[in-house]
Amino acid sequence: MTSLNDFKKLAASPALAAYGFKAANALTAFAATALLARMAGPTVVGNYSFAVVSATLLAVIALHGLDQVMLREVAGNLRQSNSGAAHGVMHFAVKSVALAALVITVLFLSVALEGHFSRWVAFNQAAMIGAAIGIGSAAFSRLGLAGLRAAGRPVAAQFWEGANSFLFAAIISGLWLAAWPMTAMYAVLLFFGCQLISVAVVWLIVSKEMRGWNAASPADGRRLRASGFPIMSIQGLQGLQDWVMFALVAGITSAAAVGALRVAMQVVMVITLVVSTGETFIAARVAGDFRAGRPDLVWRRHRRARLAMLLASAPLVLVCIIWPGVLLELAFGQGFIIAAPALAVLAAGQATKVVAGPIGGLLFMSGHERWLLRFTIVGLALAVGTALWLVPVYGIIGAAIAQAASTAFRSIASYAAAWILIPKTASS
Repeated sequence: MTSLNDFKKLAASPALAAYGFKAANALTAFAATALLARMAGPTVVGNYSFAVVSATLLAVIALHGLDQVMLREVAGNLRQSNSGAAHGVMHFAVKSVALAALVITVLFLSVALEGHFSRWVAFNQAAMIGAAIGIGSAAFSRLGLAGLRAAGRPVAAQFWEGANSFLFAAIISGLWLAAWPMTAMYAVLLFFGCQLISVAVVWLIVSKEMRGWNAASPADGRRLRASGFPIMSIQGLQGLQDWVMFALVAGITSAAAVGALRVAMQVVMVITLVVSTGETFIAARVAGDFRAGRPDLVWRRHRRARLAMLLASAPLVLVCIIWPGVLLELAFGQGFIIAAPALAVLAAGQATKVVAGPIGGLLFMSGHERWLLRFTIVGLALAVGTALWLVPVYGIIGAAIAQAASTAFRSIASYAAAWILIPKTASS
């Protein structure tokens, strides 16, 4: 149960700064999407969103789970004052991800330039070609942020994770004031260009943190990859769910409908970011707690993080459920009101993630990622099956029901698994 002591520790925790940065990031991304929606309308937003989702999904494959593995390994090694081993893991992850990103980008470009794929999924070819730069950008953004968190800089990581959103929003605002004609390709290039600037700064900071470490020890690449592939599968399947949903909605309705669904997802993404902030902020400390045999500390951190999530997200959840149409019209314009019922359904699904707290991070850091993989596979099957049934009848509302059902299942199942698998007391 939550105690007064939990409130006091939360108030004194640097997690408040992390949540502050995350909230600012979420609001900025929201504002940028709102301006883009008013500048260009649902069709451009739909094409832009699908291109970004496609590049991000391929970036997850390029990472092959090494961002989370690196975070777990480096944080654990530094907790044991073994900076040489941490250095070795970091070097291996960088080289492995760089090679994978290069190969995937070349393959993606060859498919996008050919043109049949874009026509098949009914999305803009130019936007898909522009998304090619986002594969390496998104991959090294996640890897660099994991490095910062593992090195004990979670607040800095939280700030730089949102820096590209601030820059993107600032440029979009200027273009909006100048009445610049915005296309999906311009929006995609602008988004990933801003991200590349942020990536460069993050890696400069990571390199500075590593200067005091011992020389790199050889890393067991086979073991690291073996640990990473289940994580890649989890992250990839979750990204694939959004990708399939967009493609299905576009194929049955239109890219404009995808744009309306995307803005509804953008709103509830604020709730998702609250959960991901809790997971990423405590991840390095949780990894160290497990390495030290202190799962009791892990559950205490989880309890405080869940409290912070509830406080941060409850007002938005209620607004999304009670006044979804008002929120969409004020933020994005009258053309997006059709997504109001979908927004209410999506918010209800995301509420289950908040109630469960940062449970995915506990399963990751305790080495139980295979359970998450199982739940993700079932969740994807549930979402796709439900969407194939409901989208032809109810359009984007059917897609929202499918997404919410999958989210609720994963949240409840993950919490139950963590409660059973992770001890509550310290190892003797």
